[in-house]
Amino acid sequence: MPVTELSRLTLKKELKEEPKTVVIRALSRAKKLMEDFTGHDFHLYQEIENANHIYILGQWESVEQHMNEWIPSEANQGLLKDLVSFVEVDYLFHLDVSFGSIPPSEQAPIFSVGRHVMESEKRAAFESTFNKRRGGLEAHAPGTISGGWRIEKEHGREEFVLFVPWKDVDQHMAFKMTKEFEEYAEIRDHILLDATEIRHVALMEFPSPATQDDAA
Repeated sequence: MPVTELSRLTLKKELKEEPKTVVIRALSRAKKLMEDFTGHDFHLYQEIENANHIYILGQWESVEQHMNEWIPSEANQGLLKDLVSFVEVDYLFHLDVSFGSIPPSEQAPIFSVGRHVMESEKRAAFESTFNKRRGGLEAHAPGTISGGWRIEKEHGREEFVLFVPWKDVDQHMAFKMTKEFEEYAEIRDHILLDATEIRHVALMEFPSPATQDDAA
């Protein structure tokens, strides 16, 4: 079953121009190698709230393909050596949603990544409320919303990750002032607020491999 990887990297420290260039090249190379390996597009996003956070989104044929074939591969191990001095992995897990259903960047300059964590027994109530109230969110978002359940579960917990396209952060904040948001916010009755987070991300642009080689 195709799955979507969601992972977040954090730059270990503020980078000066030369090491920053090294990181950008390594991330661009990682993107291309994963795309060549899977035959699917991968995208990297930078968090607006904290520019040191880098998100990876892409599709794998299965969790096993990612974890058992790609992770130990020579190509990936080489990438890790290039990046280990500069970044650390905050989290990495998979969602039961096709990457193609996540809002494309050309339709939304940014989108929010909402991690909704709940006790396992609250999942059915959350799903019911979300499906009942999602129309208000969809009416305000300038594109299709998408979400999926985390496959690697924490004991006694479920996590639903929601991707919502926005023109900018202000548009998202404006939604929170509407009547529709008051109704949509009923999902809070079912989630663990201290374990739930919402961040905004923007697509990272990389030079083509040919451009990088010319600059080297």
